[in-house]
Amino acid sequence: MPAEPVNQLRTRILVLRHGQSEWNAAGRWQGQADPPLTTLGLEQARLAGGLIATECPTFDVVVTSDLERARVTGQTIASVIGCSAHRLDPRWRENDAGEWQGLTQAEIRTQWPGYLEIVAQNAGGCVLVISHGGVLRLMHEHLGGGEQRFPNLAGSWFEHTPTDGWKCGSLLFPLQLIADELRNTGAVE
Repeated sequence: MPAEPVNQLRTRILVLRHGQSEWNAAGRWQGQADPPLTTLGLEQARLAGGLIATECPTFDVVVTSDLERARVTGQTIASVIGCSAHRLDPRWRENDAGEWQGLTQAEIRTQWPGYLEIVAQNAGGCVLVISHGGVLRLMHEHLGGGEQRFPNLAGSWFEHTPTDGWKCGSLLFPLQLIADELRNTGAVE
């Protein structure tokens, strides 16, 4: 059987988050700071490597962010799966958390009073916030909703209760996009 032309080859990429870092364990915002993995984080990387070795195809290369928590996670997994090709790429770094980098939520509340208090100020209410795509993406992903791009005037519901804390709710897309999609699928004329 002839080889597929290069432009027809399928390239598969598995992207994983690093193991637990010391700042994850302490509840600190990391951004581009470089705290090391915890013992649990190293064990998570070893276990992930074992699962990847048995459940995934063979990897040609392991590429990681240059931040220690990602680099060590990648090196550990590469060792377990027997992949000797390892490359650092700073383009895979975490977003910068600015002045909040290294702080806990309690410290943020102290240094920026009211900034995280939208729930306390509006308990039981319904609040509309107009912000930016990066903020939405980070909140959506952090609260378990996964990576999501948001076009202009799109958003997501977020809900907070005293017993369950924060939860990611349903996505909201611009009415024009919804109407266009319905027209394109023939659901509306």
